[in-house]
Amino acid sequence: MLTYDEQKKMERLMADDEDVRHLITTIKNDYQLTLSQISHEIRNPLTYMNSSVQWIQKMHPEVEEFEFWNQLKDDIRYMKFLLDDISLFSHGEELNIVPMDLREFAYDVKDTLLAEFLQRHIVLIVKLDESYPTFYGDPIRLKQACINLLKNAMESITGRGKIILKIFVQEKKLLIAVKDNGCGMTSEQLTNIFHPFVTSKEHGTGLGLPIVRKIVTAHGGTVRVSSTPGKGSEFQMYLPLLPVASVYL
Repeated sequence: MLTYDEQKKMERLMADDEDVRHLITTIKNDYQLTLSQISHEIRNPLTYMNSSVQWIQKMHPEVEEFEFWNQLKDDIRYMKFLLDDISLFSHGEELNIVPMDLREFAYDVKDTLLAEFLQRHIVLIVKLDESYPTFYGDPIRLKQACINLLKNAMESITGRGKIILKIFVQEKKLLIAVKDNGCGMTSEQLTNIFHPFVTSKEHGTGLGLPIVRKIVTAHGGTVRVSSTPGKGSEFQMYLPLLPVASVYL
């Protein structure tokens, strides 16, 4: 995964030289095709395995008493989750840009995760501007980005906690921010959080934050993060207010 400075350098090269732009785009498309092919080839046998496991359990319910049966089902679910994340990562730059109602968007994101917030005894506070200028974006992709950030925030909190979702206009850009009072991250952790498959979670895929950055970058925006161990983290997505062409990295 490229660093922020490397991304900006690549953008300048693509803007200055048509041949470079074509070459980089071709490499990117080949890379995405390879990911999609791998995901497809793994998903088919995994589907058959899942069907077989369900059939075995139906025909032989006593198998549930086997020590590792639940672990087998958990491993299959994890593989499906991993493949879903790979698919999101591979297609994160494919956007369907439309005008968005940002207040409606914010409450849709909240409602999607409301049950999980209640179950975890975590308070979600939504802070919005009184009004917004016209904003163009892909509501499905941006919802994916917000949900990834909110789930990370939830998982960083032990016991009761608080998360703030903010959507403001700031510095002539749209700011979507997620702030938590969870465990926070060290400076060393911060240097690697956007690298694919790097995770400190026991069952994490390491693709959640790379997906967020890919979606935001495709909108022509940037992601910033600040964190203090023991106090919490804040992720900020800055997006242009006017529609822009997707940036391919």
